[in-house]
Amino acid sequence: MHQQLASLFYLIAFISLGSTNIEAQNSVTAGTIRFDATFENISVNYTIINDDNLNSELSISFRETGIGSFQPAAKTMRAYPGLVIDGNTTSRNFHAGSVFFLEPNTSYEIECTLTDPDGGGLTSIETVTTKAIPEPAMNATIKYVAPGNGGGSGTMSDPYLGLQEAANNAQAGDHFMVTPGNYDPFNLTTSGTAASPICFTSEAIHGAVIDGAGTTTGIVTLGDFSTIISHIILDGFKIENGTRGIDAQNTQHVTIRNNIIQNVDYGYLNRRELGNEHDQYITNNLILGNTVWPGTGIPSERGIDLRGNNNVVSYNTIKDFGDGISTDGPPYETSYSLDIHNNEIQNAVDDLIEVDGIISNARVYLNRAFNGRAGVSLAPIYGGPAYVFRNVFYNMENSPFKMNRGPSGLIIAHNTVISEQNGMSSPNGWQNTYYRNNVVMGTRYCFEFFGVEAGSEDDWNYDAFYSTRAGGSGTEWFKWDDIRYANVPVLQSSNIIEVNSIEVNPSDFTNVFLPSAWDVEYTPSQLDFTPVNGSPVMNNGDFLDQLNTPFMVDGFPDRGAYEHGQAIPDYGHAFDFSTITHILMSPDCIEVFPNPFTDKVVLDGDFTNYTIKIYDSVGQLVSDHTGASAPFEIYLSSLPSGMYFVNVSSTVNNVVSLHKIIKE
Repeated sequence: MHQQLASLFYLIAFISLGSTNIEAQNSVTAGTIRFDATFENISVNYTIINDDNLNSELSISFRETGIGSFQPAAKTMRAYPGLVIDGNTTSRNFHAGSVFFLEPNTSYEIECTLTDPDGGGLTSIETVTTKAIPEPAMNATIKYVAPGNGGGSGTMSDPYLGLQEAANNAQAGDHFMVTPGNYDPFNLTTSGTAASPICFTSEAIHGAVIDGAGTTTGIVTLGDFSTIISHIILDGFKIENGTRGIDAQNTQHVTIRNNIIQNVDYGYLNRRELGNEHDQYITNNLILGNTVWPGTGIPSERGIDLRGNNNVVSYNTIKDFGDGISTDGPPYETSYSLDIHNNEIQNAVDDLIEVDGIISNARVYLNRAFNGRAGVSLAPIYGGPAYVFRNVFYNMENSPFKMNRGPSGLIIAHNTVISEQNGMSSPNGWQNTYYRNNVVMGTRYCFEFFGVEAGSEDDWNYDAFYSTRAGGSGTEWFKWDDIRYANVPVLQSSNIIEVNSIEVNPSDFTNVFLPSAWDVEYTPSQLDFTPVNGSPVMNNGDFLDQLNTPFMVDGFPDRGAYEHGQAIPDYGHAFDFSTITHILMSPDCIEVFPNPFTDKVVLDGDFTNYTIKIYDSVGQLVSDHTGASAPFEIYLSSLPSGMYFVNVSSTVNNVVSLHKIIKE
């Protein structure tokens, strides 16, 4: 009897301990939180332990530090052990999400609330600062570069001859003003610092031309095989005629802006596989390739090809490459933060945009992309979220969203996608997706998906569809999990997905038509995707924190990329061709650049003991700036074209300097 009681006691104890162990595995344990910041977005990757039943949740809210109340951030996504991604089982266990549309160089409080019905939740607040836009140092050392091949000291009267001579003498804090003319390729291996970057600026935008003359290497090479290079700015050049416009090796905190890069196979290329790249800022460039569209196969040429965290690719115009913008290269599974926005991309033989290999917080938004095999490749995403929203994808050969290789964690919202044949399609393997408020049009299936992964959470709703097919037997609009649904009402009644979907027509938009064939080139000027007044997409989309609230003009979200009444977003480059005359003063030197000018004169340097007056060509005083503090600007845009004189005199030694400037 005692033995039986003892056995029963041990059995009860074993069951109790087993139950406790199961409960412990189901309850969540908070791990470390990784924060990454770009100029306008903050990434959160929250590692957790346990939660085997996958019912924990993470919500993120934010506010500018100490100002106002906390506001909800965008929807989050979950990665968990056992997900099969790109053929391998992941052990990652995290929640992740983004905070959007912040101000650069600003501090924010990020509140992360982890909850689990089984226990173990936690609320924490961390202060994170967004990145500042890179600029030359306030006290930068101005040096001058002119065409040539070696020599010079870097002064205005004795400039470095050639960009390679300047690069050979570069030091942190140098700001090279490069005069107009033709230059040979160059290689820079010296780094700046966060406070003192090395800057190369074309004195007149695109006046300094770096000609590769058909080189099969880099026209501009930053870094080398073994050396990390950082804190570099390259601004306003024309870079042309070679295999690689900018060969960026082991690059960190590099800014490439306002350039024309043309007649190249690769515009900007990360060519090493050591995982050193991060914080690259590629903005407001015109990048033109040599790859003929529509082409065949999968060409290797790419407009922008980069790796690493916190890269921002924005406001570029990119045309005629194998891929437009790409992160698809080793090492994989290293990146937690990426912004691709407001780009104009056309004619990609393969993918217009691809963010393959990102772990979490890839953000692709407000881009316009025409003529490609796929709009954005998400093949694969290692848990997500990958946010793809407010984009226009027009004339895709295969699909606007490439979801091969088992990606997980896709948030796809407010896109307008129109193609000949299928509106969207992908083989099976993709998982954990969230679709909202998209407009999808095609001449065959609106979407054709062959298999849904077991255990995948796929929440699709509030999208708008159109097909030229009849919507009956043999002419169905939808295929989901290899089952056909004839039309929107039939899909709604399935109660599987898209209960609140609607049917639309091209006439519901200002100027929309379907492509006649995928290999016909179309341009953005031919179409306008704005909803017309009374369009069925107006005011009936789902409310999505941050993904539609900043865009709504009447308090209600429309479906598709554009809101009725909202201006069309800015896409691609917009060069500023104004010029600025700089006057730099020191006890023994006065320098004026560039000249001629069109808008204003900038005075900087040590001019405490100077008087500064500007006269016109007949000697009349135009303005007197004696006593001003450095630096300051003299706006002369209202003056008529002609010759003017800047009279600078020293109140200490009575030295007078007269500088002629030309107003165009």
